[in-house]
Amino acid sequence: MRGAGATPGRAPVPAGRRAGAVLDAAMSLLDSAQRLLDDHDRAVTAIRDAFRPLQRELTGAELAAIPVSRLKDVTAGRLRLGALEQAGFTSVGEVYEAGRHALRQLPGVGGQTADQAVAAATRIAEAVGETVSVRIDIDRPEPRTTALVTALHRLVGAGPGLRRAHDSAERLTTELRALLPEAEPARGRLRMALAGRERRARALGAVDRIRQRLDEAAEADVPLLFAQISVDLLREPASDVECWVDFELRSAEYYSVLAETTGSAPDVAASEGWVTARD
Repeated sequence: MRGAGATPGRAPVPAGRRAGAVLDAAMSLLDSAQRLLDDHDRAVTAIRDAFRPLQRELTGAELAAIPVSRLKDVTAGRLRLGALEQAGFTSVGEVYEAGRHALRQLPGVGGQTADQAVAAATRIAEAVGETVSVRIDIDRPEPRTTALVTALHRLVGAGPGLRRAHDSAERLTTELRALLPEAEPARGRLRMALAGRERRARALGAVDRIRQRLDEAAEADVPLLFAQISVDLLREPASDVECWVDFELRSAEYYSVLAETTGSAPDVAASEGWVTARD
């Protein structure tokens, strides 16, 4: 039976515990929190790396359908498009793909016009990229969409505790990184003696605040949560088939993670199970 204030993750730090032991416990918790954040960052990077090629394809298709005349809208009508149109440019996508150097080689297109055209095309591309919805057809898996589903599977598989663990890790790393250097003189009598009265007072205050953070973390089972989520984030990748089956069962969770990690626009139809990179 659990005693008052005890938790399976870590017992609260006794009030009389030596300062050095408190700081060691804080360093250990800080290391766990930082590892979790690092593992989470790697998982997010994998999702974004898999997402970008699909986003670029959709964005390119959208830009190819936008007439080059729309560049004037971005520049309040100041952009001269005559030379670009005479050179055969008909869409924003063509200008965006060409880039400044290629445009400057065209007859009648000066450096300022080229720069303005590409800047306007880039603004449109960025806006389109924020609104395109990547869909993955579960009946027609292909390497790029499989890579995305597999990357998403790691964070989805970590479960609902991931957000709480990540938020706690961010908060603890910020707090402990600020408190630990201030508390360092409290590790020994000589250090305290050399620190001076004000520095000693700050060190003892920092130790008390660290002890409080450790007790709060223990009461909330944060160390145990960190351990569990870290195991999930470091687990060997599931097979492609397992990831696709899991995606089909809970596609809404996958799309929620996709939107959160990439900032992509949510797709209601896709979140119900139909996803494809191409319309």
